[in-house]
Amino acid sequence: MGSIYRVVRIEEQMYGCEELPAGQPVLCDVLLRDAAGAERTLPYPDKELTRLGINEGDAVELAGEDTLQKAPHRLYFTRHGETVWNVENKICGMTDSPLTPRGQQQAQELGEAVRRSGAPIDRILYSPLSRAADTAKAIADATGIPAQCEPLLREQCFGRYEGTPRDGAEFQISKTHFADRYSGGESMMQLAQRIYNLLDRLRADTGTTYLLVAHNGIARVVESYFRDMTNEEYAAAGIKNCELVEYHFE
Repeated sequence: MGSIYRVVRIEEQMYGCEELPAGQPVLCDVLLRDAAGAERTLPYPDKELTRLGINEGDAVELAGEDTLQKAPHRLYFTRHGETVWNVENKICGMTDSPLTPRGQQQAQELGEAVRRSGAPIDRILYSPLSRAADTAKAIADATGIPAQCEPLLREQCFGRYEGTPRDGAEFQISKTHFADRYSGGESMMQLAQRIYNLLDRLRADTGTTYLLVAHNGIARVVESYFRDMTNEEYAAAGIKNCELVEYHFE
């Protein structure tokens, strides 16, 4: 992957009253800005910009010193930092277990890592549960990226299993029953509906790159949106606290 920029402005170069020599392409000055706010201007043939479909507001990659290509529409996902119930090996679900001191440190370190990476993230969306909200706010503080709560990113409600051991034998079986609502909770099918609807909405917003800050239950649904998975792979899927995953919308 080359350096990633946002196209701020495209202006055709002015030639006054002079005619261009035969065969010389019309050039545009393309103003680029990276994730740190640094800007550079690159002269580029207008015809080539049209061929590549590059417009103002697009994310682009700079391969080498002077070759532009349209960047893929990216989505970033992370799970909140470590919580009290993570340490106690309990299922959190919609129960609002807070971050531990280690979880707070993980969130701060992730924020610094995102800032250093130059990832072209325009906006952070986070779950309303405090463990995800606090993680998102730590990232926003470190990067300056605007963040907003997205209720659709709340964790799956595991009903009768919340507060029970994460590796409980009955729960491991129930996770493979996709219509099971766990006695007052939310089924995998219901969860997938709201997360897929959100991802479809973000896919359509081609000018914006999002970072989603949510939960392990949401992570497996997002993974299934982007790649084929067996039922067993889906039930076993997950990511570590504050692990950052990059996806590409096709």
